[in-house]
Amino acid sequence: MVFSLLVIIINLNPLLSCSTGDCRETSWQVTGMSRLEILGATNINEFHCLSVGYGGEDIMKEDCSQASGSSSLSGEIVMKSSGFDCHNAMMTRDFAKAVKANEFPEISIRFIGLKENPSRKNVLFGKVEITLAGEARIYTVSCVVKEESEKSKHLKGTRTFYFSDFGLQPPQKLFGAVKVKDAVSVDFHLKLKKL
Repeated sequence: MVFSLLVIIINLNPLLSCSTGDCRETSWQVTGMSRLEILGATNINEFHCLSVGYGGEDIMKEDCSQASGSSSLSGEIVMKSSGFDCHNAMMTRDFAKAVKANEFPEISIRFIGLKENPSRKNVLFGKVEITLAGEARIYTVSCVVKEESEKSKHLKGTRTFYFSDFGLQPPQKLFGAVKVKDAVSVDFHLKLKKL
């Protein structure tokens, strides 16, 4: 899978809950209301695949440095490779085949120390490691968090990746007459609940 991250807007409150003098580790559950969308194009039209059946059992950790008062967010999200609906039975089947869902039933996205930008407190920067079809790739990422309440946040972003990054062939249908382009955009919407 190819993933992309970027964007999240917050109020005037700090993005993460760390402030100087109040340093603690906080755990956030990635709830079942979270979703991942894959947007791509074929030589004929565009397609849209949406994650379905995500259980919402993954945890993100927020750590902070007492010296600087800055926070970082990290954690891993695991989804079923076959858990995507492309709104077309043939495309859904071909997508699962392209990502080798039978051989590699899980796709993982590991956020590596997303940190606040001192000049833009509502934006996080860092790296994300995507493991797809047994291959792991690291991408830089920028994302934003919207604080929905004291105990809930919405982390969202976008990142472009290529099937070929993971040694995969883009899906094809109708005996190769319809071909999916190598580049796809991944939008993620993670609904976080404070534990």
